[in-house]
Amino acid sequence: MGISRRPNGSLVLTVHITLRPERDDDLIALISQAPKGALAGVVREAMRSGVSNGSTRYEEDSAEQPLSMADLGTEL
Repeated sequence: MGISRRPNGSLVLTVHITLRPERDDDLIALISQAPKGALAGVVREAMRSGVSNGSTRYEEDSAEQPLSMADLGTEL
C-alpha cells in the first residue's frame, strides 16, 4: 500500500482490494455503479458509513449497520 501526504495535508492512499462474488456482492455492485470520476468518493462514503447486503447502490440509512473492516477483507 502506498501512502503519501500532499503539501495541503491530504493523505493519499493506494490500496488493492480483492472482492469476491457472493461474499462481497454489495461492494461489487457499489463499485460497478460508481459514476466515472466518483469512485474515490463512493469508497470513502462506504468506509465511513458501510453498505448493507443486498444494496445495489449506496443509500444513507440510519437503520443500517456499518460493516467492519474485517468483514470487508481489507488490511489498512
